[in-house]
Amino acid sequence: MVRPLFDTNILIDYLNAIPAAAEELDRYESAAISIITWMEVLAGAAPDVVDATRRFLAGFQIVPLQAAIAEKAVQIRRAHRIRLPDAIIWATAATNSMLLVTRNTKEFPASSPDVRIPCVLATVTDRSPPSAG
Repeated sequence: MVRPLFDTNILIDYLNAIPAAAEELDRYESAAISIITWMEVLAGAAPDVVDATRRFLAGFQIVPLQAAIAEKAVQIRRAHRIRLPDAIIWATAATNSMLLVTRNTKEFPASSPDVRIPCVLATVTDRSPPSAG
């Protein structure tokens, strides 16, 4: 089985108790994250959960940024015009022959053979208050 590299949104969903994210993490015996994902998750953690978040992240192989990844990220950024952090995450997966697991369909094409979109969160389109009565 190919090794997964989890995108930031899957980990955040897991930490927010989204069942689909937990199911996805459970599919794999071992998993990795980019150093970018590590930074994004920790930067977004509330002060009271930073220690628990660090313990959670310690369960992943953290792939550091290397020259080959940086070079591939530049190519991806130019070809797809996505944000640089997303290009680095995708390049990390591609350079290490990993499957990028994400729910970010805006930046990462589901049609790409090295990208897996296991779920998409429903968005709330009607934010009007319920009618009384």
